[in-house]
Order: sequence, then structure tokens, then C-alpha cells
Amino acid sequence: MGKTVGRIIEVKGLSVKARLNELLPPYLVKNGSYENSPKINGFLKSKVGLDTIICQVVGEISEEKNGIVEGHVLELQVKGYISGKSFIQGLRMLPIVSASVQLLDDVDMLSIYNDKAEKTIDIGNDLFDINKPIKVNIDNLIPSHIGVFGNTGSGKSNTLTRILREYESIICQSKTNRGKFIVFDINNEYTKNAICDESKKTIYRLKTRSNSGDKVPLNITSLTEDNFVVLMNASEKTQVPAIKNAYKWAFASDEDRREKSYYLNQVKSMLTNAKKSLFNSMRHYLKDYFSNIDHFKYHTLQNNFFFDDGHSRIYIENSLFNVMLNSIDLDLPIEPLDRFIFELYFAVAQENENGVQLDFMMPLISRANKLLSDFKKVFDFSIRSDDKNIIFNKKNICVIQLGDVNKDMKEIIPSLISSTIFDSLSQKKDDKGEIVQIISIVVDEAHNILYDEPGQTASHTKVLEVFEKIVKEGRKFGCFLMLASQRPSDISQTIISQLHNYFIHKLVNPSDIQKIRKAVAYLDENSMDFLTVLAPGECIVSGTAFQMPTFLYVTQVNLENRPNSENVKLFGNNGLFIRDNVDE
Repeated sequence: MGKTVGRIIEVKGLSVKARLNELLPPYLVKNGSYENSPKINGFLKSKVGLDTIICQVVGEISEEKNGIVEGHVLELQVKGYISGKSFIQGLRMLPIVSASVQLLDDVDMLSIYNDKAEKTIDIGNDLFDINKPIKVNIDNLIPSHIGVFGNTGSGKSNTLTRILREYESIICQSKTNRGKFIVFDINNEYTKNAICDESKKTIYRLKTRSNSGDKVPLNITSLTEDNFVVLMNASEKTQVPAIKNAYKWAFASDEDRREKSYYLNQVKSMLTNAKKSLFNSMRHYLKDYFSNIDHFKYHTLQNNFFFDDGHSRIYIENSLFNVMLNSIDLDLPIEPLDRFIFELYFAVAQENENGVQLDFMMPLISRANKLLSDFKKVFDFSIRSDDKNIIFNKKNICVIQLGDVNKDMKEIIPSLISSTIFDSLSQKKDDKGEIVQIISIVVDEAHNILYDEPGQTASHTKVLEVFEKIVKEGRKFGCFLMLASQRPSDISQTIISQLHNYFIHKLVNPSDIQKIRKAVAYLDENSMDFLTVLAPGECIVSGTAFQMPTFLYVTQVNLENRPNSENVKLFGNNGLFIRDNVDE
């Protein structure tokens, strides 16, 4: 039973006033430990029959008359009630005048925060009462879409890591492979032992500047013709038909593919009809597949090709020119990705024959070569399995490091992998139609990928569509999104508004605050007023995992498990300016 501290003197809807019996010190000692006296954002309770009404302190008033203090009054706001040891948010019951008000005891706190949970995640402590730990029901937090927002240095990376570390610990204790998460690491911060021991996770260090990076296994058949159309930003009327044609033949079965003679005839046609740009580009990029084409040169004045082996020249009018054409040979590419770019050249040639100018088609060839070159550096397309777990390599955690890939691939890689995971989970349920596995997709610094702005490219629109689909439909398939960002105002409104749980650290930009105000229906103005003054590590948590908005101090993750996102320290222990100078 909590200590009685006063009584109700006024009830007006949700607004309640209670007069304190006496002015209390900041802390009260009980059984060798202390607890907080009533303070702003703290909680009090009042009984109505067998039920307990929970109120939050939103104001304090000192009653004075002729300069003499006659009493102290607390302004309260009703938050819900406890019935049968369960906290229920709502207004079914209100306090009654003259009823006593008491401090909450440990049982009351458990009823509010733990919700009779079998397993909880230890996030931190109540910001206004550090003796009260906040343990969240894992069933209400992990299988949900989560957003962690806050300015640089506010502690959002620590909060995200804390959630993931606690979740990983529970997965290990349960000895199960039915819960996994994949982290898209934009700045290579989750390396080594970040979150957990390095041996417990699969890390892919991707690079597009060279071929020295790791490669993520991905089934090539997961790429549809629509993926290629969007990724290459193809124009609808002139370029899309060529891509669809190339995709059709590149991914056709062996018995349905075209004969080698078709391609040789097309090359001969390019030479005899003086398709200079197309032939030269094809010869440059497809040189590994053709032989005996190096000696064909273009005569600028005559506007046609001739054969020059360094000893003699054979012009198109000469009958020997056809002999040289017939000497061209071809080894068809085997790998689907190589076959696609190969087929694209001939699809472009076909469109040109149909009257489409090459000036409209050649930019497509350049984009395709760049895109597929990057694909080969970051993906391993040799696998033929649709199993989403291959990427985890028999572990429960996967980290995709994107710090050394170019901007386009930073968006494409998470989109393709997330889409594959979603599609795989949507098709995998047990005989009863129930979820057999959950996978959380974690995106740190999400504003780099999930931004929404006018005039964005078709490929970026496709990226947003993938994640918007996950946040709208993923719950019923066991696919969940967890993101962190310092700029919520940049992120798609659809994604922000569909999140279930929010951890909101300090925000000062008016656009960011307004975005949160519009998206988070659970937050009242009292909570919003605190966003600009929160200290590092402090946040407001709200959502389906919490009975009411709660002010929380998130416990710092152990040093060895922190991401590489700490503030630079110039002096003191291991300070930057007291170390030996670097070689210049």
C-alpha cells in the first residue's frame, strides 16, 4: 500500500486537483530505500471501490493568503485505472472528491509497465524516479514497427542498440532460430562486437569502389523485369520495351533461348548499316564474348565500317569484307546477369530497327553497365534458393555494412534484400496459417534511404514503396521495421505514421517536432513540450508497448557493445589531442 499524501478536492473531467496533507521533502525513506515524493510527470493513485485510478502530476500550486502559505495543491490528469492487477488506459472511471491519493508501490508500477508479461526487455529507468526500472513486454515491442528519433548526440543509437542487445539476449536464452534481425548499417558503425559478440552475427562488408568487398547471397530470380525497369530509370515509351525484351531472353529456359546465329547476324547488320555508337559500345563491353571484331574500324568521311588488320584495308564494297564478317565468332554468356546486359544490346538494336533513335537508347546502355557492374561487386547471384535465411548464414543476426558503397546502391541494396525477406515470409506459414518466424529489418540513419521529396527518381520511389509495403502489411507475415533517424521530417509520412512504438529523444527542429506531433497520436502537448530540453539518453516512449507516454532514461550499453558513433573526445582518458600525432 502506497503512502497517503493528500485528498481529491476537485474533479472536472480529466482534470483533477488534490491537496497535499503536508509539504513533503523531495525523497521519502521507506524500509531502508527511498522513493520520490509527488513531482511533475510523476504518478499518484486514488481508489474507487476495488479499482485504482492512476493520475499523472502535471502542475503544482502553492496556496497563499496575505503572504502566508496555507496549503499545496497538485494538478492531476487521469491516465487510466488498474483492475485485477492490469492497467487499462481509458476513462471508464474517474476519481471522486475527498478520496485519498497515494504514492504508487512496486506492484502498481509492474501493472502499468509489465502488463503481466512472461518476458520483458529492460530498457532503462523512469526519468523522474531512477529507482523504478522500465521493463517492457517483449510481445508488445519486438513484433512491432519501431521508430527511434533524436538529434545527433541525443542517444538514439544507444537506444536502438539497447533494444537489439536485449532482444538478442532473449533469442539466445530461448535457443531458437525463429527470431532474427538484419541491420542495414549506413555508416559502418555496427562492426566488431557492436550489439553482441562478433561471432554471433554475420557481417557483410560491401564495397563498390573495388571488388574486394563481401558479397550478399541473392537469388537472381528475385529480380523481376519491373525491378530492372525501375532501377535503370527507363523512359516508358522508348527504353522500357528494350529492357523487357532483354529480360525475357536473358531469363528464358535453355531450350527457349535464341540460337547463336541470331546474334551474329545482328552484329553483321550493325557493321553493314554503320551503327557506329552501338557497335563500338557493344565491342567495348562485350569483348569477352566475341572474337575477330577488333579490326573493324569506322571511316568518318564515308560513314561506314572497314576492316583494317594493320597490313591491309578491306572496305565494305570489297567481297572480302563479307569473309571478314563471317569470321566473327561468339561464346554466349552463361550467367543470367551477364546474359541480361548482352541481350540488352541486341534489344536496343531491335528497337533501333523499329525506328527508335540511338540517341534515346544509348544512355540506357550506360546506366545498365554501371548498375550491373555494381551488382557484381555486392551480390552473389550463384545461389538458386529462395530461403531468406541464407543471408544469415545459420545465425540470428546479420549486418549489411553500406559505408563503402555509392549512393545509388545504398538505397538499392536494402530495398532488394528487404523485398526478398518480405516475399519469403509472406509465403511461409505453417499448416494452420500461423507465422513460423519473425524478422526485424533495422535501418539506422534511415533518412538516407527513406526520404520523401518532390521530383525524386522512379528508382527511389520504388525503394519507398518496398518499405511502405512492409510497414503497412508486414505485421501479418512476421516482417517488422525498426528505424532510427535524426530527421523524422525527411522520412516518408506513410512510414512514420504506421509505426507502432516511438522512442523520441531531443528534437529542436520545428519541422521534426511537427512531424512527430502529426504522426504520434499517443503524445499529448504536455509531453511534446519536453522534446526540446531532453538531455542525452533521455527520451519519451509511446505506443502500443506502453500504457501511456513515459519519460525514460535509457541505460547505457556496455562499452564493448556500443556502435562506433560516440562523440569525439578531445581531452581526458584516450582524448584525441593527447594521443601521438598521426603521420601526414
